Amino acid sequence: MKKIIAILTALALTLTLVSCGEPEIIDYKTELTDQSLTYSEEELESLSQQEFHIGDYGLPALYKYFEGLCSVGVAFTSNQMYDYDLALPYDKKAEGPKITVGDQVKAGILKHYNMYVLGNELKSDHCNPAEGVYNFDDADKFVEIGKAANAQLRGHTIVWHSQVPQWWFKADPNDQSTLADCRTNGTLASSDQLIERVTTYITELMTRYKDDIKIWDVCNEVLNGNGIRQYSDDGSLWSEIIGDLDGNGYADDYVEIAFNAAREAGGEDMVLMINDFNMEWQDSKTNAMYDMLERMMRKGVRIDGVGFQSHISVDNNVELYRRNIEKIASLSEVYDECFPEYKGNFRVEITELDMNMFVGAIADEGFYTWSMEDYERQADKYFELVDMFLDFADEGVIDAIVFWGTDDENSWLNTTPKLRRNAALLADRDMIVKPAFWAVARAALKHRG
Repeated sequence: MKKIIAILTALALTLTLVSCGEPEIIDYKTELTDQSLTYSEEELESLSQQEFHIGDYGLPALYKYFEGLCSVGVAFTSNQMYDYDLALPYDKKAEGPKITVGDQVKAGILKHYNMYVLGNELKSDHCNPAEGVYNFDDADKFVEIGKAANAQLRGHTIVWHSQVPQWWFKADPNDQSTLADCRTNGTLASSDQLIERVTTYITELMTRYKDDIKIWDVCNEVLNGNGIRQYSDDGSLWSEIIGDLDGNGYADDYVEIAFNAAREAGGEDMVLMINDFNMEWQDSKTNAMYDMLERMMRKGVRIDGVGFQSHISVDNNVELYRRNIEKIASLSEVYDECFPEYKGNFRVEITELDMNMFVGAIADEGFYTWSMEDYERQADKYFELVDMFLDFADEGVIDAIVFWGTDDENSWLNTTPKLRRNAALLADRDMIVKPAFWAVARAALKHRG
């Protein structure tokens, strides 16, 4: 009865505000989660024996377990959060009727995470599809959602070899030829053209969002196994067109140009990062990243951190991963030496965490029915990983862990490397919380003491 009275009171207040012309303000972090939860170890063990959907009122909010340790985030796409206002208060009883799957996704995003990433719609091909044309509608909505949910926002990503406007690389931006044909015909953009285009875009983007998006992946996946990407690797034209402008023997000048432009437009307080994959196991790539960043920092290019994408497998070698984080984290000494006024600001972030389950004997399988035993194995690995991440968080090295997707249905691993039903995340296709959710929470509780 008390809950019914409280709900009616809240509705009456909402109607009063609307009738007076004031916008309705919903505290999602409070409204979507039972505020009587204690986030204790005993409570976690009891609740983990029950079934919850990701948006259920009685399910603890994941970010609460990480308070005082690091931010915990999620990547989503705009179509998952269109019309994100839920019809609050909805049925809040865990054992009662469930809200729709679509609203479960939205509720899960709003209640569990305090850092957000827009998966695709902040990439340059979406935001700058033609010369002089900017499309920031989805990015503006992203900012609105972040404010509504009191979440930090990560900007992903500015410079990449994929999902980049093809016109940037053409001498004539209206040329309809393929980039391969332009390369053959000698009609690619000049170094000066490409620099001007990317600098203009960065300035437009960073100026627009400098007060709202404070962390950016300025450059993404610029390295292959041994050094800077080349056209022969995957068609990346950045290093080929811009080249080695300073004559130091490295064709990574475009990375410096992007970071310097972002710093100038975004300001000194902006956190500017570089993001890459496979560093959790590929020593050669980790070493190449270290060498490139040390070289750039000593030239005065301030890069505030490195994102480990962390698209890992359930058989991941966690100790090898730890060693590679330690290698990159040691760049803090170079950073502090080169930028003493910002001493202590260098960080590592886990930016795109998910877990491929197709390993070993089933590595090449397509559709597969996952068992509770499979889910428990995944939970054990997630616990081991997050426990390791939080060792670094305890030392002030890692300040964010971001999951790349909301649930198993909404995961890029369902189509990469081929169409199949992976099980990469913390909730299954029906939005039911998996053992991995509780394992992640349990790892955080361990570090909170």
